[in-house]
Amino acid sequence: MTGADARVLRKAPSGRPVRRWIFRIIVVVVLLVVLDFAARLVAENVMATKIQQQGLQHKPSVSIDGFPFLTQVAGRDLQQVGLSDVDQPAGKLTITSLDATARNIRLNTYSFSSGTIGSLSGTALISFSSLASTLTAQVGPLASVLNGAGLNLTDAGHNDVRASLNVLVVSGSATWHVSLLPGSVLNIRLVGSNGLPGSLLGAIQNIDLTIPKLPLGLRIDSVQVTQAGLVGQISGANIPFGG
Repeated sequence: MTGADARVLRKAPSGRPVRRWIFRIIVVVVLLVVLDFAARLVAENVMATKIQQQGLQHKPSVSIDGFPFLTQVAGRDLQQVGLSDVDQPAGKLTITSLDATARNIRLNTYSFSSGTIGSLSGTALISFSSLASTLTAQVGPLASVLNGAGLNLTDAGHNDVRASLNVLVVSGSATWHVSLLPGSVLNIRLVGSNGLPGSLLGAIQNIDLTIPKLPLGLRIDSVQVTQAGLVGQISGANIPFGG
């Protein structure tokens, strides 16, 4: 090897600088992802607190969708946010679980403490056990017959609910049709019975349960009987939160 060849080999660039730059880029990307994730957690907690103040009994679970999150913050425009809550009182009823999706949330500030939800849609579940407790307390004769024994409700199809009683003084069943009337009134109408005394049937012929104004200005658009209970489709638009 000549001296010229040796000098050329010594001047040939090594791969170490390139590897160092790749490593630095990876570190920066990881730090940005961690920062994005941490900022998202802070925002979700602040929004959950502010949304609770709009009339929810519990602090809801809030999940902000979309990546990267920080670009949404820069524009103060969140694309989609998931909301969920459990055991939310609604007059004499209790909403067992509430799951909704908020879209097009415009933030007033970068602190996530106030803004406007463009639209919100989802479902509200009233379990059969929750409905049974409400009906037992609502209908005096039914409560005296059951005497704490409980009322078993199941899905009977066609938006009907089958109620089964099997206690010492009464053994029989009834079928109610469930519908949503104007004014957010849940109507439970008797459409069939077997083995129940007339004194009890009179009290459970037609039962109206008024659902009061829901938090966040939500409204119930329809109700369907499912195997899990009564599922209401809920919606809302231009909903302010925070202050």
